[in-house]
Amino acid sequence: MARREHGASAVEFAIVFPVLFLLLAAIVDFGRAYFYQAQLTNAAREGVRAAVVSSLTAAEIKARAAASVPGLASASLTYPVLDQCPSASGNAKMTVTAPFEWIVLKPAISIIGGSWGMGNTLSSTAVMKCGG
Repeated sequence: MARREHGASAVEFAIVFPVLFLLLAAIVDFGRAYFYQAQLTNAAREGVRAAVVSSLTAAEIKARAAASVPGLASASLTYPVLDQCPSASGNAKMTVTAPFEWIVLKPAISIIGGSWGMGNTLSSTAVMKCGG
Protein backbone atom coordinates (compact mmCIF):
# COMPACT_ATOMS: atom_id res chain seq x y z
CA MET A 1 0.00 0.00 0.00
CA ALA A 2 2.81 2.45 0.85
CA ARG A 3 4.56 1.89 -2.50
CA ARG A 4 1.46 2.93 -4.45
CA GLU A 5 1.30 6.25 -2.56
CA HIS A 6 4.98 7.02 -3.07
CA GLY A 7 4.49 10.05 -5.35
CA ALA A 8 1.28 11.33 -3.78
CA SER A 9 3.00 13.94 -1.63
CA ALA A 10 4.83 15.38 -4.66
CA VAL A 11 1.56 15.68 -6.58
CA GLU A 12 -0.19 17.28 -3.61
CA PHE A 13 2.67 19.76 -3.21
CA ALA A 14 2.49 20.62 -6.93
CA ILE A 15 -1.21 21.38 -6.55
CA VAL A 16 -0.90 23.43 -3.33
CA PHE A 17 2.32 25.34 -4.15
CA PRO A 18 0.79 27.94 -6.53
CA VAL A 19 -1.85 28.84 -3.97
CA LEU A 20 0.73 29.19 -1.21
CA PHE A 21 2.96 31.29 -3.47
CA LEU A 22 0.06 33.58 -4.36
CA LEU A 23 -0.79 33.97 -0.67
CA LEU A 24 2.82 34.83 0.18
CA ALA A 25 2.97 37.30 -2.73
CA ALA A 26 -0.21 38.98 -1.50
CA ILE A 27 1.21 39.34 2.02
CA VAL A 28 4.43 40.91 0.72
CA ASP A 29 2.79 43.34 -1.70
CA PHE A 30 -0.02 44.42 0.61
CA GLY A 31 2.57 44.99 3.35
CA ARG A 32 4.50 47.24 0.98
CA ALA A 33 1.30 49.07 0.01
CA TYR A 34 0.46 49.61 3.68
CA PHE A 35 3.94 51.04 4.30
CA TYR A 36 3.60 53.42 1.32
CA GLN A 37 0.15 54.53 2.49
CA ALA A 38 1.45 55.25 5.99
CA GLN A 39 4.33 57.28 4.55
CA LEU A 40 1.96 59.28 2.32
CA THR A 41 -0.32 59.98 5.29
CA ASN A 42 2.65 61.29 7.26
CA ALA A 43 3.72 63.51 4.36
CA ALA A 44 0.24 64.98 3.93
CA ARG A 45 -0.09 65.56 7.66
CA GLU A 46 3.33 67.23 7.89
CA GLY A 47 2.63 69.42 4.87
CA VAL A 48 -0.75 70.62 6.03
CA ARG A 49 0.60 71.26 9.53
CA ALA A 50 3.36 73.41 8.02
CA ALA A 51 0.71 75.32 6.07
CA VAL A 52 -1.35 75.93 9.20
CA VAL A 53 1.26 76.93 11.78
CA SER A 54 3.78 78.82 9.66
CA SER A 55 3.91 81.33 6.84
CA LEU A 56 5.95 79.17 4.46
CA THR A 57 5.52 79.32 0.71
CA ALA A 58 3.91 76.45 -1.18
CA ALA A 59 7.32 75.25 -2.39
CA GLU A 60 8.69 75.21 1.17
CA ILE A 61 5.65 73.31 2.41
CA LYS A 62 6.07 70.71 -0.32
CA ALA A 63 9.77 70.38 0.51
CA ARG A 64 8.93 69.86 4.18
CA ALA A 65 6.37 67.19 3.29
CA ALA A 66 8.86 65.45 1.00
CA ALA A 67 11.49 65.48 3.75
CA SER A 68 9.09 63.65 6.07
CA VAL A 69 8.96 60.52 3.88
CA PRO A 70 12.41 58.96 4.03
CA GLY A 71 11.08 55.59 2.85
CA LEU A 72 9.90 56.88 -0.53
CA ALA A 73 11.77 58.52 -3.34
CA SER A 74 10.72 62.15 -3.03
CA ALA A 75 10.91 62.54 -6.81
CA SER A 76 7.91 60.23 -7.16
CA LEU A 77 5.68 62.30 -4.88
CA THR A 78 3.19 64.73 -6.37
CA TYR A 79 1.09 67.35 -4.61
CA PRO A 80 -1.97 68.03 -6.76
CA VAL A 81 -3.86 69.90 -4.03
CA LEU A 82 -2.35 72.39 -1.61
CA ASP A 83 -4.80 74.87 -0.12
CA GLN A 84 -3.02 77.16 2.30
CA CYS A 85 -4.90 79.03 4.97
CA PRO A 86 -7.06 81.63 3.24
CA SER A 87 -8.28 83.01 6.56
CA ALA A 88 -8.23 82.17 10.24
CA SER A 89 -11.59 80.40 9.96
CA GLY A 90 -10.81 78.24 6.92
CA ASN A 91 -9.16 74.87 6.45
CA ALA A 92 -5.83 73.94 4.90
CA LYS A 93 -5.78 70.80 2.76
CA MET A 94 -2.97 68.80 1.20
CA THR A 95 -3.14 65.70 -0.98
CA VAL A 96 -0.02 63.64 -1.63
CA THR A 97 0.09 60.93 -4.31
CA ALA A 98 2.81 58.49 -5.33
CA PRO A 99 3.04 55.73 -7.91
CA PHE A 100 3.06 52.18 -6.56
CA GLU A 101 4.21 49.09 -8.42
CA TRP A 102 2.90 45.66 -7.42
CA ILE A 103 6.21 43.83 -7.86
CA VAL A 104 5.15 40.31 -6.87
CA LEU A 105 1.38 40.04 -7.07
CA LYS A 106 0.87 41.54 -10.53
CA PRO A 107 3.27 39.13 -12.30
CA ALA A 108 2.01 36.21 -10.20
CA ILE A 109 -1.56 36.79 -11.29
CA SER A 110 -0.56 37.29 -14.92
CA ILE A 111 1.22 33.90 -14.86
CA ILE A 112 -2.05 32.15 -14.07
CA GLY A 113 -3.82 34.08 -16.82
CA GLY A 114 -5.57 36.77 -14.80
CA SER A 115 -5.37 40.53 -15.00
CA TRP A 116 -4.59 42.79 -12.07
CA GLY A 117 -7.23 45.45 -11.61
CA MET A 118 -5.70 47.28 -8.64
CA GLY A 119 -4.59 50.85 -9.27
CA ASN A 120 -0.95 51.84 -9.35
CA THR A 121 -1.34 55.15 -7.52
CA LEU A 122 -1.71 55.66 -3.79
CA SER A 123 -2.80 58.93 -2.24
CA SER A 124 -3.53 60.52 1.10
CA THR A 125 -5.28 63.76 2.04
CA ALA A 126 -4.93 65.74 5.25
CA VAL A 127 -7.10 68.66 6.38
CA MET A 128 -6.49 70.95 9.35
CA LYS A 129 -8.27 74.00 10.67
CA CYS A 130 -6.37 77.23 10.10
CA GLY A 131 -5.17 79.08 13.13
CA GLY A 132 -5.65 76.16 15.44
